[in-house]
Amino acid sequence: MIVFPSLLFSQSTFPYERSWATYFGGFETRINGVYENPSDQTLLIDGYTSKATYGTGDLSAYYSQFVSAGSYPMNSNGSTLLGKFSQSGNLLSAQYHPLISSLAITRYLVYRDQFGNQYKIGGPAPLNSPVLPPGVWLSTRVTDNDWVLAKYDENNNLIWETYLPGTIYSDNLDVDSNGNIYITGTTSWQGLGDPGTFRPDFEVVSQNGALKPNSFIVKLNAQGKKIWGTYVPSLYITAQDLYEDNLFIVGGNDLNDAVTALATPETFQEVKSSHFIARFDGNTGQRVWGTYYGVPNVLTGAGIWQIKANSSGVYIGGQTFYLPGSYYATPGAHKQQTTDGFDLFLAKFNDNGYRIWGTYVGSEGTEWHGENRVLDLKDDKLLITGSSSGTENIATPGAFISTKPNPGYPDAFFSMFNTAGTHLFTSYYGGTFTSDPATDSQIGGQFSHSSDVFYIFGSSGNPNDIATANSHQPNIIPPPGTTIGRTGFIAKFSLASLSTSETAPAKDLVLYNNPSDGNFSLKGTVLSKESHIINITDMSGRQIYSSPISKTAEQHFRLADQLANGNYLISVSKTDKTPVKSFKLTIRK
Repeated sequence: MIVFPSLLFSQSTFPYERSWATYFGGFETRINGVYENPSDQTLLIDGYTSKATYGTGDLSAYYSQFVSAGSYPMNSNGSTLLGKFSQSGNLLSAQYHPLISSLAITRYLVYRDQFGNQYKIGGPAPLNSPVLPPGVWLSTRVTDNDWVLAKYDENNNLIWETYLPGTIYSDNLDVDSNGNIYITGTTSWQGLGDPGTFRPDFEVVSQNGALKPNSFIVKLNAQGKKIWGTYVPSLYITAQDLYEDNLFIVGGNDLNDAVTALATPETFQEVKSSHFIARFDGNTGQRVWGTYYGVPNVLTGAGIWQIKANSSGVYIGGQTFYLPGSYYATPGAHKQQTTDGFDLFLAKFNDNGYRIWGTYVGSEGTEWHGENRVLDLKDDKLLITGSSSGTENIATPGAFISTKPNPGYPDAFFSMFNTAGTHLFTSYYGGTFTSDPATDSQIGGQFSHSSDVFYIFGSSGNPNDIATANSHQPNIIPPPGTTIGRTGFIAKFSLASLSTSETAPAKDLVLYNNPSDGNFSLKGTVLSKESHIINITDMSGRQIYSSPISKTAEQHFRLADQLANGNYLISVSKTDKTPVKSFKLTIRK
């Protein structure tokens, strides 16, 4: 029998504290992500500002106050906004990025690689767009709906740009350690596919006399030249993630309603539904597996907005619309059903396309995702963000904000799970409205790559408890003639500081003989203070072993006959289920 850790270790603690938070930018600003610069440890805050169409007076002067003196002015319709902050939240510089290109179209920053290079997309390109410099994939337009991908260095110098043969979703771009670029979208161009890939040929399907665009995946090298391209027989691809040499994608609906082409045998679901998940070999462009994910034979009512992968599995986040039931949850889940049909959901799949666990996230009111970065993954933690209306409180006791600030109105929230499916906490973000409740917050979340920090960001019109006192921009600054609107914000959460008496016992708790043949020991002062529980799961979350531990400083385990070669997660907790410490155990025989 599979026992889900969420049944055993439901948590109510919040081990983080808000280090600082600030608004950033003028009205109609949205913060999209954080890049931690390894060269100087600064934080680069990526956002976008659309020029407000309301207010009075000189809006150019209004928007200039949010960037450093001498910076480029904001473009007529809007500009990428970049802020450089210290780790403590002090603004070092801010600027609107100028449009450096032979094409006068708005560009959106969608990705930064490990070297600080920036990747921006924009479109559609005008019909009279010029020929781009040679040496890239497409230097001339091939459809009436081409977009443009441009690569800039960390100082915003243009390196190259190429046309893309169709529509690109905002954050569907990844870059590997060699600088190769993976991008997905939809196209009506029939010259994209390459021999030896999953679908080298365009599939001709018509609807009401019009040709349906095909989805596609393209891999470019660091110089912008195509390595391979393949079509995907779906209407769209909503998200992607790159892990090692594998590209994971999610999307919706078969291109041809009469076939079931998006699933492979022996995966979680072969029956057609509204969405699919697939794994592709990044070297060849061949599909490894695919599975449908959604109520069988129901082609509406849900959306998958994010996918993340690491060595422990593949994780997806989405939401339901008018779809009550229990399809998206497994036995023992944090939330096993939705009665109103408007909930978020979270699920884990293994490397072979089979679901390990799934859960709903939310209340009996309405929940939805508001930003692009609604799910993030780091090591054994998952961060999911959204908004919740209704009157039910979904926050956990002791969370950053543990009661619903505005019952009956939308409030932003963030939740954390571990990769075994255990719900760790949920907290609201933002205080009580004092003005128009339509100015609620839309938030995304992101883990730090280098520390136990995570960031919450997005846009908000809430004047309360979004920013901290004495921060760079503690208040919303509206343009002349108006008071209600949204602006960007960023918040940093760090692990809470514990007293010496709290940290010392757990600090000396160690696991030794690791790797081992299955016989190992735990040793630490904390074990002699009170009884504990040890729980061992494999990396899919399946429980292998669970046992009480008596009050003895050194504990020995002889489990060679129960543990096969591989990696396992050892969790030590108090008898009241408060976590103490976790270890990764490797078995080699």
